[in-house]
Amino acid sequence: MKNIYSNLILESAKNERIVLATILETKGSVPQVQGASAIFSDGGLITGTLGGGILEADATRKAAEAIKGYSSDIYEFDLNAEISSKEAAICGGTALILIDVKPDKYRDVYKTMEKSMLDGRPGVLLTTIAKQNSITIKRQWFESAQGEYSQKIARCLDEKICLYTEASDGTTIFFEPVFPLPELIIAGAGHIGKAVAHLANLLDFEVTVIDDRPEYANPQNIPDADHLIVDNIGTAVHEAARTANTYIVIVTRGHKDDAEALRACLDSEVAYIGMIGSKRKISLMREEFMSEGWATASRFDRVYAPIGLEIESKTVQEIAVSICAQLVQVRRQRHDKRKSPSVTAILLGAGESKRMGKPKLLLPFGESTMIGTLIGNTLNSSVEKIIVVLGSNYNSLHQTIKDYPVEIVNNSRYRDGMLSSIQCGLKAVPDSADAVMILLGDQPMIGTSEMDKVNESYRDSEKDIIIATHGNKRGHPIIFGSRYISEIGGYPKDSSLRDLLQKHPEDIEETETDNSGILRDIDTETDYQEELKHHHNHD
Repeated sequence: MKNIYSNLILESAKNERIVLATILETKGSVPQVQGASAIFSDGGLITGTLGGGILEADATRKAAEAIKGYSSDIYEFDLNAEISSKEAAICGGTALILIDVKPDKYRDVYKTMEKSMLDGRPGVLLTTIAKQNSITIKRQWFESAQGEYSQKIARCLDEKICLYTEASDGTTIFFEPVFPLPELIIAGAGHIGKAVAHLANLLDFEVTVIDDRPEYANPQNIPDADHLIVDNIGTAVHEAARTANTYIVIVTRGHKDDAEALRACLDSEVAYIGMIGSKRKISLMREEFMSEGWATASRFDRVYAPIGLEIESKTVQEIAVSICAQLVQVRRQRHDKRKSPSVTAILLGAGESKRMGKPKLLLPFGESTMIGTLIGNTLNSSVEKIIVVLGSNYNSLHQTIKDYPVEIVNNSRYRDGMLSSIQCGLKAVPDSADAVMILLGDQPMIGTSEMDKVNESYRDSEKDIIIATHGNKRGHPIIFGSRYISEIGGYPKDSSLRDLLQKHPEDIEETETDNSGILRDIDTETDYQEELKHHHNHD
């Protein structure tokens, strides 16, 4: 576990007097985030950072004063100086900083936290600060939401954010979530593996390096690895503990070892698998894996290969930078997805209503029309953007919904079928969207709660395709990650969205709902009358 509290345990054993400085709250623009911490001795900074520059220099001075007076402190640092100032900060914000002169008082709490991290269990460090004649600090560790602060603890863990709040008795409380570090397994202890281990260590990964050559996989050659394994590469990768928070980088000395390492982990539901190699090598290996039955196309295509972001890297160090940049990118995307995915809804309303014999989406339903009710339900959901695809009866439908805050697009190829409307809508999806929700215009029975439920499932799941179900039967809505947009856009006109589900079954998660209406659509007058009765009985 590489957090400031592990360092605190070590440093308190080396130094008689140390202080822990923590940013409790920020306003405006500041050089570091809430929860950033640093350890100081009377000689200056030992480890960690509050953001450097003038803020950290001021904290260094205050830490020395606190050690001398053996008194904790809490103060606000102002970064709102004028541009002409040479000695003040001009970022435009403020930072509230706690200086704790007795951090080792709660060594047992930090050790409990450390054990939680080693066991893979996150938690929240609760710091209570009483301000009377002097600053009194108390620290507690919670692995789950409990007690009078259960809601705030739950929020910290769910959103991965720090909270600073005032208690009823006037004390202030800082809630700091602490999570186990993501594990990085590097197959290959050569030059690139060594460089990746160094950078990944700095980027807060728990680094394990695997190689079958002891002259390479040793602490002298790779001092930045937390764990070194000398064994057959394929065997060691297969036996390594892997979770949804594991990242695997394959950079061995040759094609054979790369293939063995990949075979050993390809079926794992890990966060990331990346493999080095030219496009030709990757293509040949893909053919080999499929022909031998070692992987499906969709499973192999989940591998980041060739590995790394495209930055035209040439040297070992540049290649390592591109790999680690990709690791950070994937880690951030996974965090943002869990936190709050940006979902764009595509509402399909281009059909001809042949079986109904009239424009069914304009028929009354609830307090509006069929299409108006569905748009209203979607607007009340957590969806960020709504795209309505029209085609047949464009003018009358457009006139009906033109005042809604939605984007309307016209599918001139609506006679080609539903896929043409989906492809038309996908062209309007913003680049910032994390996922797309598909809704059918003739399903006004789908409510806000069903939409929010599949949104939440997408946020919390490791899967990229979420399908609403009722009684274990699949219906709508369906959500899929934005990475599938280009694939769907390339499907021929005789395809359908079922092709996506058939090609990526391992990426699907079903979410059960209480609404049987997600299984039905309104095609005929009989369907319409039945749904009106059902809707009336539930009002």
